[in-house]
Amino acid sequence: MPRFRRGLVERSELEQQLGHALTNRRLVLLVAPAGYGKTAALSRQLLRLPPGCAFAWLTADEEDDLQRFLAHLVEALEPMDPPWRLAPEALFDLLTQGRLREAAFALASTLEATDTPDRGLIVLDDLHAVADAHVFEFLDHLLNGLPQNWTLAISTRVEPPLALWRWRARREVAEFDETILRFSMTEVQALLRGATGQHDPEQAAQLLDRTQGWAAGLCLSLDASKGAAAPRVHKASLHNRRHLFEYLANEVFQDLPDELQEFLLRCALLPELTVSRCRQISGNPRATELLEDLERRRLFTSVLDSEELTLRLHDLFRDFLEERLRQLHPADVPALLRCAAQGETDPVRRTAMYLRAGAWDEAQQGLIEATPAMLTDDKGAQIMRLVEQFPVDIQAQSPVLAYVRGWCAWPDYQYGAVRSAMAHAAIGFDARERPADAQRARAMQALATLFCGEMEEARRQSQVVRSGAMDLETEALSELLDFWYETRHGPSGGPGEHLARMVDLLARAGSAELWLRCMPRINMVISRPGVSTQIQRLVYGARAAAGEGHWSLQASANLMEAWLFLWQGRLAELRVALQNIEEDSQWLGQPAGLRIRLLTLKIYYQVICDDKDAVRTTRDAIAAHAALLDRGSELALIFLGTIVKTSAAIGDWPTVRMHVPALDHRVGHDNPGMQMVLRCFKAQLALHDGRIGEALTALRELATSSASVDTNSLDATVRTHLALAELADGSPSAAWQALVPLIERVRASGNVGQVLVMGLQTLTELSLAPWGQAAPSEGLAVLRRWVETARSFRAAVQVMPRDEAADDAGLSHRELEVLALLAGGQSNKVIARALDLSPHTVKRHVARILDRLGVDSRMQAAAWYRARHGG
Repeated sequence: MPRFRRGLVERSELEQQLGHALTNRRLVLLVAPAGYGKTAALSRQLLRLPPGCAFAWLTADEEDDLQRFLAHLVEALEPMDPPWRLAPEALFDLLTQGRLREAAFALASTLEATDTPDRGLIVLDDLHAVADAHVFEFLDHLLNGLPQNWTLAISTRVEPPLALWRWRARREVAEFDETILRFSMTEVQALLRGATGQHDPEQAAQLLDRTQGWAAGLCLSLDASKGAAAPRVHKASLHNRRHLFEYLANEVFQDLPDELQEFLLRCALLPELTVSRCRQISGNPRATELLEDLERRRLFTSVLDSEELTLRLHDLFRDFLEERLRQLHPADVPALLRCAAQGETDPVRRTAMYLRAGAWDEAQQGLIEATPAMLTDDKGAQIMRLVEQFPVDIQAQSPVLAYVRGWCAWPDYQYGAVRSAMAHAAIGFDARERPADAQRARAMQALATLFCGEMEEARRQSQVVRSGAMDLETEALSELLDFWYETRHGPSGGPGEHLARMVDLLARAGSAELWLRCMPRINMVISRPGVSTQIQRLVYGARAAAGEGHWSLQASANLMEAWLFLWQGRLAELRVALQNIEEDSQWLGQPAGLRIRLLTLKIYYQVICDDKDAVRTTRDAIAAHAALLDRGSELALIFLGTIVKTSAAIGDWPTVRMHVPALDHRVGHDNPGMQMVLRCFKAQLALHDGRIGEALTALRELATSSASVDTNSLDATVRTHLALAELADGSPSAAWQALVPLIERVRASGNVGQVLVMGLQTLTELSLAPWGQAAPSEGLAVLRRWVETARSFRAAVQVMPRDEAADDAGLSHRELEVLALLAGGQSNKVIARALDLSPHTVKRHVARILDRLGVDSRMQAAAWYRARHGG
């Protein structure tokens, strides 16, 4: 935001009107052409705001689309430490999905909970620079939900396309146009007196007549008249861009020292002027002195509130300088833009600079280098906005942009898009003789092909990848594909071995994004030998890679660990994990990939709890997610299988009967694992319908190989229902022999979850069956323990309120540390430094603290802490 300059002319009437509006109206509009002092008037008001009034300032520019605009607005709000309950990055995903109203509501809710004892003010300066209509649609939604104690102030050259009629009708908008903003005779006299030390009413009248009170024209005329006659400029041409540029050239720029002229021309390409960046782009070692000279001259610059001297050129002056640069030194512009981009840390600005320079290769390389960190920080939507800024022909031809598109589609399970993009990327990289990149693209293409349901083609593609040299990333992806292939085809221990090698490679690669890419749905084969051990390693490794941030990776690790808790029957830890993952999902904006995995975990937990209504509700939510996927994809089949399996577990046979034909139609013959699952469902239906012989034939055959391709507790399903079928056929000995391998495996591994998900009804039937002498007493005791464990889950369906006084509302040690500092009045930035955390991590801790305490604001959380811990 601009730093207020002292010594400006007092404009008491304007300042009184504007000050009253900023503290009493929902919307304040300053609409006037360039140079009418809109920014100066607003920046002066910031010093006059009442004590306790918080404010944020955002200056828009031509590169702002809605994503970028919102990103900078969130950044401008940071000094207030807003209590985000939704990760700011998640707002961008909502925008990408077209959910502008929800994003605006989330922001408005955060503003309402922000500790502003009096009022809050958001200033949007130079909003005329924004061309994206979605920005104004978002602002309309934000205005609708804006809390009563907040004001939105907009400075612009043209009336913004907002629903102004609504706020005018409600008398909630204050408008200041050029007739109000122009200088009066009294103010012109004061300005002239301040500039010359003389009282000259005649010259003041001439100035007012020529400029019509236009602030920029007044200042330029006064500067030019020092030691010479004031220039005569026809007032009708003052707002004409060409005449303004001529005026700036003749009366301002040419009077500057040659060194300062050259310095300004080169630095005009920078969005903000700092010593280091100006020295880099200008090559002038005297950048410090020249910037200080600019500040003293007040040449259409704003001084930003920053730790180092930072200036922002008025866009009118910056446009003039850039046009002048292109006229005088056209050949230098691309190199200067490249230089500016090299020192830019913001990927949006950096890419835009490279694009303006026509530096397509540098723009693409910078983007692909930034993508892993941005994806891990949940900024996939912003990456795609960058891709779309490239020329259409570059987008169509570039293997780099194709790879990035596929990379961004992966977390959303858009495997068809991933496969197509990666195939394009591999061909392109080959043509450019970039074999390592081509191999990585082919590895991703193979995985996407597998998840599109074409397993043998995926295997063939993977063998091509393995035939060449592989870096760590490609090798890890290849191990992941082999893991999935042997999950379907066996041998039984194959997935665990590939998973162990993949975890080793991930640890060596050290990429948080790669951990995140490789983790989803590994839990499906948790019953296979060695897999649960490797899942635990995966959880530890992912958490180490995530550190105190990377919340999507942390959420995936939490979810994976929750599957371990469920499989091991660790109820108390599972309940805590489920709460944590729900909070993770909420913080991240309910991303589809995380949400569907959480729903899958929850539905198995609900099956164990015998909560039939909850199972039906979650089943419908899974079906809604599955409907968004390609019907033939592997993932769609998995979700449909989950729906059928859990419906059978709660005895909802009409639903099973409805979905089995669809599954039969969609499961291909090259997917033996899903073929076995389908045959198991048909056998269960036959058993339920009393077709015992048919059920026995199918289940006996399945039992010969179900352990070797055990996925989603397939073997436990086959063996428990084979036992029921044998019992129904009057063969308790055969029934017990069907259960023995399962009992021994559960006893050896401790993974009781694979039988608990059969449902309480099935386990109860087995424990109460007429076994006679066929089952040993210790074996029957195992069956009874299974039932007791399932009943303990059911008893815990109703989550009891947390005893906040006893356990600090479930806050972790780290969260208590954050809360203690927060209660001491420390900002997020200070807390981050004190605890060696990132500010983003502190935001997440604050959100969790507010959730756990059931409060809305930092002030309320601080009061809670002081009431219990003193201070």
